[in-house]
Amino acid sequence: MFQISLAAARVNAKLKQAEAAKKLGVTEKTLGGYERGQTAIPGHLLQKAAILYNIPSDYIRLPVVNDGKHDEDDFFLQSSTF
Repeated sequence: MFQISLAAARVNAKLKQAEAAKKLGVTEKTLGGYERGQTAIPGHLLQKAAILYNIPSDYIRLPVVNDGKHDEDDFFLQSSTF
């Protein structure tokens, strides 16, 4: 499946980071953290961004974020064999 980054989706929607952040109800710094993969974007904000950027949310590629909240779960899933 074709996917683009969160930042590319915003740029394609012709929105500056400050404009998008305001419409999403977050700070520009917070949106930048989501776009750089420093912080995981909450699902409800991903859905809101997808609507704002006029793109299905599953077309947005999200990076793996090790922000400390669920890193043990990620490690378990990556080391498990199914």
